[in-house]
Amino acid sequence: MASPEYLICLECESPCYTFEWEDGKVSEILCQVCGNDDPEQFAHSDEIDAMTEM
Repeated sequence: MASPEYLICLECESPCYTFEWEDGKVSEILCQVCGNDDPEQFAHSDEIDAMTEM
């Protein structure tokens, strides 16, 4: 998968544009709004859409 333009913080739902992408996943990220830095707590818009369709 190519690097997405942005990822969405799952804690505060803010878009994050600055992150490190390696081997098809985020390796480093920091939400500038809430300070979340756990890569597992971010998703791209396609994943968010899939979660809200349920």
